[in-house]
Amino acid sequence: MLRRGEFWLVLLVSAAIVGAALMGQWMAPSGDLFDFRRSAMLNGPDGAKGFAKVIEELHVDVELRQRPLFDLMADSSTFAAHDVLALLDMTHLPTDEEQRTLRNSVAQGRSLFLAGSNGVERCFAYRVVFVGNLDTPMNKTVVRPSGVDSLPLVEYVVERIPNDSMEQSDEPTSDCPVLLPTSTDTLLSLVDGQTVALRLRFRQGGTVTILADSWLLANQSLKETDAGLLVIPWILAGEPHKVIFDEYHHGFQDRQSMFVAAWQWLLASPGGWTLLQLSIAAVAGLVLMSIRFGPALTVIERKRRSAVEHLDALAVGLERAEGRSTAVALIAGGLRRRLTRTGTLSRGGNQLNDWLAKLSLAVHTSDARKKVKRLAWLVREPGGDEQVLGAATAVEDVWEALGQRNKPN
Repeated sequence: MLRRGEFWLVLLVSAAIVGAALMGQWMAPSGDLFDFRRSAMLNGPDGAKGFAKVIEELHVDVELRQRPLFDLMADSSTFAAHDVLALLDMTHLPTDEEQRTLRNSVAQGRSLFLAGSNGVERCFAYRVVFVGNLDTPMNKTVVRPSGVDSLPLVEYVVERIPNDSMEQSDEPTSDCPVLLPTSTDTLLSLVDGQTVALRLRFRQGGTVTILADSWLLANQSLKETDAGLLVIPWILAGEPHKVIFDEYHHGFQDRQSMFVAAWQWLLASPGGWTLLQLSIAAVAGLVLMSIRFGPALTVIERKRRSAVEHLDALAVGLERAEGRSTAVALIAGGLRRRLTRTGTLSRGGNQLNDWLAKLSLAVHTSDARKKVKRLAWLVREPGGDEQVLGAATAVEDVWEALGQRNKPN
């Protein structure tokens, strides 16, 4: 058994181990540290959660869209004219149909913010090009605007697609039709004149901001440089009411519980409607069955018999079956159980007779011996109803005779 000092020592060591485990779990790096997606849902160095948080702090609503872009224009409240849809260096490029949807949304006056290579730039006659080759340095230096002290080095620039490979069209085709801008503004460029960021304006008021290198939006860049002072005004230039970040093409999708998915299946499919109607009918049937129409039915009340009534019924049964010898054996067996605390006797009578013979030898008084012999005679000899009554009387006499010697003088 532990003494008091040892008990407190064990308790202290256990508390130290638990505290160390909790602190290690709290200080351990999360999975976002090694996630290189430029997602507004990740707070690692390569994520863009800080970019979205800054926009929220400036009292602009932020939505993290986790579904495809096919139905982007189906609901005007989803992507309104004063909103901005941001695509940040998509891990999975949008499909051709989604690109046409984005192109048509700009033609109708919506605004896009494209960072990195997303495949949508070709719909507006531009593309993102990597400039880190053998002839030029891997990292390029940008021209810093006034008020910005430090900016990260970039590796990508924006180039216009040659005119001979573009055709302007207002109707969607099998490929994304090119929508040419009415004006182009350069927002950021390299020291050698190559464009890093630009803004395109279109006839119906739509705008497209293209940032070639999405590293300017990463959490690490916003923390260590003044990239936020440069990029935030670009996305908020039109005073949008809401900024929508496409997270679906980063691999984030809406996750629904099994119950929600089952309920949607019940409402959407014919088989689900059938099961739903059958369930409603079953519930309605149970409700109707639980209602009692009329007074309660009278039934015969069954009560459990008392011990006396059970004994009387047993006696009547033995009398009708002429089981007098059985009754005598049961009466004598009851005396044996009271004296020796043993179980019931077998159906044969020799065991009871032998016991009575031994009992007559074991008693100390002649009166008790005489009464035991009388009981033994009633058990051996056949008789009528008087034999049963005599056996019962003899048992009580033997019990009282044996009890006299245990009484104090």
